[in-house]
Amino acid sequence: MAATKRKARNGSTQAKAAGARGKAVSKAQKAGLADTNLSIKEVKVALKKGQQHAANQEWPEAVTELLKAWEALPEDINILTILAHALTQLGVREQAIYVLERALHYHKPTPDVCSVIQNLALDMGFHEIAEKLGHQLVAMDPKTIKHYINLFTALNRQEKYDQTIEMAQQMLPMFPDSADMWNVLATSVKYRDGKEASIVFYEEALRLDPKNHKVLCNLAGAIADQDVAQQYLVRALEVEPLDPEVQIASSMYLFRNGRLEEAWKYYKSRLSSRRVQTQQITYTHRLPEWDGQSSLKDKVVLAACEQGIGDEVMFGLGLREIEKHCKQLVIGVDHRLVKIYQRAFPDAIVTAYRDGMLQGYRYRAFPEVEGKIKRGELHVDYAMPFATILQHFWHQTSDVKFPDKGYLGADPAKSNEWRDRIEALGPGLKVGVTWQSGTVSAARQFGYLKLDDLLPILSVPGVQFVNMQYSDVSKQVEEFTSRTGIKLHRFEDVNLKADIDANLSIMEHLDLVIGPAMSTQVFAASINRPVWWLTLYKPWWSFGADEGIPWAPKGRYFPRFPDKDWKRNVADVAAALKDRVAKHGKA
Repeated sequence: MAATKRKARNGSTQAKAAGARGKAVSKAQKAGLADTNLSIKEVKVALKKGQQHAANQEWPEAVTELLKAWEALPEDINILTILAHALTQLGVREQAIYVLERALHYHKPTPDVCSVIQNLALDMGFHEIAEKLGHQLVAMDPKTIKHYINLFTALNRQEKYDQTIEMAQQMLPMFPDSADMWNVLATSVKYRDGKEASIVFYEEALRLDPKNHKVLCNLAGAIADQDVAQQYLVRALEVEPLDPEVQIASSMYLFRNGRLEEAWKYYKSRLSSRRVQTQQITYTHRLPEWDGQSSLKDKVVLAACEQGIGDEVMFGLGLREIEKHCKQLVIGVDHRLVKIYQRAFPDAIVTAYRDGMLQGYRYRAFPEVEGKIKRGELHVDYAMPFATILQHFWHQTSDVKFPDKGYLGADPAKSNEWRDRIEALGPGLKVGVTWQSGTVSAARQFGYLKLDDLLPILSVPGVQFVNMQYSDVSKQVEEFTSRTGIKLHRFEDVNLKADIDANLSIMEHLDLVIGPAMSTQVFAASINRPVWWLTLYKPWWSFGADEGIPWAPKGRYFPRFPDKDWKRNVADVAAALKDRVAKHGKA
């Protein structure tokens, strides 16, 4: 039994070391403790320390002490629930589930056990399960506020904001001094009614609990003035320096202001296992990471893609640098990019990744390469995520550059085909446009536009506009054209989301691409085409440049802040486009 319990600590079952046990009947056994090397006093001390560490959110220390107590008291419900919660906070979800299974084996599902299971469900993205558990917990234990908070969190993650707001307003008279209640209400209001409407609720939460790092971080995300927002993030870091979301938010500010060395330090949290499943990656290759100092002269390096396909392409700018230093470069990318990277890096081994979910974690594998390694057909010395490569080469704004030899390129055969098709659209500038991602979550909606928002741009004469949207927007475009008379060209015979090579081939013959921060704009920048970004603020990926985008020489951004809507910067883009049309006419 003891060896099985050590699974939570060691990750695998180990045989107990043989040896003398001392007296056959110890005081611990007489007291009803399981077979253990610890005395009663030592068990009590371990339990007390574990509880204190947990109360202080010192999770590694809490787990160390609680495992000692659990070995002696394997059926104690308090130890089981605290230990499972501590393991969850460390991102060790598989072990946490094992501990909970033990708890449910010995006990009926108490509110404490159900609460820990609910937290696991939230972390693992099982939001409907978390919602059901939330309703059960509220019924079982209606005076405990954390049950309501977790229920509202589950509802928010399903974008059920009306339901959350209605319930939160009903519960506020019962918990008027709860910062967490005001915080979750503010978040619902932000996603339903906009950031500005949420600020008053976040401020009330902060008044009630000035050291609540979640409130500080959320308020920073709601305030438009980024310098003021950073003041809240600094306070949040002081309270909870290891929280991955606070660290990532801080890194965005530091990148934006050119403080790259500090930013990279915090940006490491992007892959943390403590994040929700859609935002973290665990690689399966088990290769060591390069330290940035050791020579790579005779080494083989796996560059592992990360995050979305747009980030994949932008952060892939570091591949040219790492290729100069290593003997052999292996590149792992989205399957849609394999042929593109093979053309750009003919001396590299290019392979596709495959993602899988297990116990609430997203695992990323590179089956072809990992299979060769296992069979002894390929030796790889190091592996690094794409952004980590840049961390070793981009230390300040002046280091951020577009590669001298270029980066990606369109397929020559496809490019020739699209040259004729783009030219056949008619006279004038050829401009690609996007306005929103194919998947618009509540958290990302603020950075996107509606098609009607682009009307001043699309009304500029002397331009042939080309739809470069990923998703099927045919009905939306038809309705817009019918209502406004403005033609937006669409190529219905190509799937732009599936065929990235088609994106590059089309954009190679466009004079300009306009839209919000999306993968399409990054694709255009990767082949050094003119790109105009519509952004909320100065983008963090400007990496401190006073103007322009250093890694996109022909790129330009038009920030919305301090305006509440897109009207002014859309008007600025329209004016700039008119100037470009005039210059084109004179050429």
